[in-house]
Amino acid sequence: MSVLDAIEAVEKISRDLVILPESEQYDEISKSYFSELERELKPACFLTPTTTSQVADIVKAIKPFSLLSAVAVCGAGQQATPMVANVRGGLTIHLRNLRGIEIDMENNVVLVGAGERMGNVYESVMAAGLGVLGNRHSSGGIGGDAVQGGLSYFSYARGFVCDNVVNYEVVLASGEVVNANAKTNSDLWVALKGGGNNFGIVTRFDLSVFEQGQMWGGKLFYFQPSFSGQIQSLVDYLYNPTADVDIHICLSLGYAAALGDILCMNDIFCSRPEKPKALEPFADIQPQIDQMKTLRVDSLKSFTDEAFAGALPNRVVKMATTVKADVGILEYAVDKYRVSFEKLKEVKNLLFSITFEPLPISMLEQSIARGRNSLGLKPSDGPLVIVMFYTSWDSPSDDKKVYDANRNALEDIDNEAQRRSASVSYRYLNYASPHQDPISSYGPESKAYLQAVSARYDPDGFFQTGGAGPHKLS
Repeated sequence: MSVLDAIEAVEKISRDLVILPESEQYDEISKSYFSELERELKPACFLTPTTTSQVADIVKAIKPFSLLSAVAVCGAGQQATPMVANVRGGLTIHLRNLRGIEIDMENNVVLVGAGERMGNVYESVMAAGLGVLGNRHSSGGIGGDAVQGGLSYFSYARGFVCDNVVNYEVVLASGEVVNANAKTNSDLWVALKGGGNNFGIVTRFDLSVFEQGQMWGGKLFYFQPSFSGQIQSLVDYLYNPTADVDIHICLSLGYAAALGDILCMNDIFCSRPEKPKALEPFADIQPQIDQMKTLRVDSLKSFTDEAFAGALPNRVVKMATTVKADVGILEYAVDKYRVSFEKLKEVKNLLFSITFEPLPISMLEQSIARGRNSLGLKPSDGPLVIVMFYTSWDSPSDDKKVYDANRNALEDIDNEAQRRSASVSYRYLNYASPHQDPISSYGPESKAYLQAVSARYDPDGFFQTGGAGPHKLS
């Protein structure tokens, strides 16, 4: 039995669900993916349900065909990891038509359809004077963040994005539609908070909301000699026991072919409409490039519109590791970035950066306070820093060079982190490359828990064997 047989089974439900190649709609969906590495994975068809019941019907229709790694699920398609939301020659269930945003003021939640873009969600909650955790770019969806971890401008005070999902509406491999929350199917609820697409197809996310007005923040650009001081300021902040948790900090150093040079960038925010004292070391650095500075008081939606403005739709790869908040290992990571840049600087239309994204102790405490997740992190593990390499380029002929440079740099950083006693097993699933094993990085206890939940809700292993994507539970 084949993919074509499965397509025929879905067409018996409704031909409108099946989008075949060489059609205008197929091309339009393919072009909507963020990275060329996802766009070039041409599925045999896209399946485009408009309701949860249609998702259930599709699952029941295709399950009997015992497809192997041939079923992908896509929400917005804005994650960079290849094969995470598309599959070559298989079936991609694209949830783009599962829309809907409903605010429940009584329970302080917003109900978000799996196909929504977060910009629409932010506009809706802002109109009610509220905030919500989600993507830091408005074009992104909710699914990738809400089942893989997810970092938000509000994370230091409220945890990962997944920690703020109070209920998942899920289509199981049996076609049954269930809710997973703290009271109903609570084991599935915890597993989905970091376990990825291994348990079912989430069709709706119910997210906590909170009072939120204007914010302060934006980006500023400065020069390489100042970057070491910024690393020290970051580590000082993370070890301050009374640190302001209503802020957000990302430090980056990167090269863009369009600029022809390596520059440094701070991406900083405060959930209050003022520059806080905690961000002064990052906002007031001199010299900086004043004409590129965007610091201001503005709305959540506006900041997330800015985040990926002008991003080029090239081949994109993210790779990351995690280390303890230690100046020495972060400085070493910058040195490895520079070594990698020398290997890549002739790559056409290169954009290559290293970013430090902190995981403060306050954030890890929130994961426990909000019902725990499956990431395997404890407050005593922190503070931590995700070290992420981002590369964008044009030509497939440079793929191997790019992958090798990134992988070698991360391996060197991991080895040095072990030598410095700054090593951490955790790998952030949103930035994990296909060669990495983030599920195992959660630790044996968490992995065993995820496998047990999978066995309970998907006893035939449909999402393990049939599901596409690199990060499974085995």
